[in-house]
Amino acid sequence: MEQPHSRMSLSDPGVPTPGRMYDFFLNGRDHYPADREAALKVLEKIPEAHYMAHANRVFLQRAAGVIARAGVRQFIDVGSGIPTAWNTHEVVHTVNPDAKIVYVDNDPVVLEESREILRKRGETNAIYVDGDVRNPESILQHPEVRDLIDFTQPVGYMHIAIWHFVGDEYNPPGLIRQYMEAVPPGSYLALSHVTADKQDAQKVARFKEVYSNTPSGLHFRTIAEIARFFTGLNYVAPRDGVEADISYVDLWGSKNPSEVDPSHTWLPCGVACKP
Repeated sequence: MEQPHSRMSLSDPGVPTPGRMYDFFLNGRDHYPADREAALKVLEKIPEAHYMAHANRVFLQRAAGVIARAGVRQFIDVGSGIPTAWNTHEVVHTVNPDAKIVYVDNDPVVLEESREILRKRGETNAIYVDGDVRNPESILQHPEVRDLIDFTQPVGYMHIAIWHFVGDEYNPPGLIRQYMEAVPPGSYLALSHVTADKQDAQKVARFKEVYSNTPSGLHFRTIAEIARFFTGLNYVAPRDGVEADISYVDLWGSKNPSEVDPSHTWLPCGVACKP
């Protein structure tokens, strides 16, 4: 995420950004050598980071599908990154071809590349806008967002692996309340976030070290702190037969939960509905 006075660094190909590093982890092609170098340093110190990124993308796909099948016809995907294969709009459009999707990012390279990708694909119900997750009004009052999204109808928010790039000084739970207050009952929040709970302290330190060279840094939170993001919302059960609660990205929606190891992902997640 963009920090104050960091716009230049976001557009500087010599400075790695989390969004373009994520593209590398997902085997994408829209990143610079600096992003590749930083991502490889992560993999040297945290080999499971590649697995984490792919598990996180699968969670996005499963969550978007569940929310769309619940009848939500419009989505706002904040901190979306570059639309690699099977991004939110592609998943949602398999359920409802007329659904509307707003992607939000503030990396100039991501915005330029993503808008061109959508243009080439002829997408008419999916747009990319420049916005800052720390400033809900920059998104919710954006003219293009207001033109596409009907805020009297339920909205599906995709906040996938974005809040750990926002420090506590911005009060992330309070910001999420602002997002949820702007939409009616029946709206959803899908969220994943890195945690240091039950992880090796040395690996956590290595993670922080690598991301200290990015404009945003990396902010670990406990599962209890992540649960605060869902205050006032009703969890969707991660799968049949289990309690509706926080899960992990490789477990949520999995048909074979015994075959995955959540300790490898570091990423708790949840999907919840506004009552």
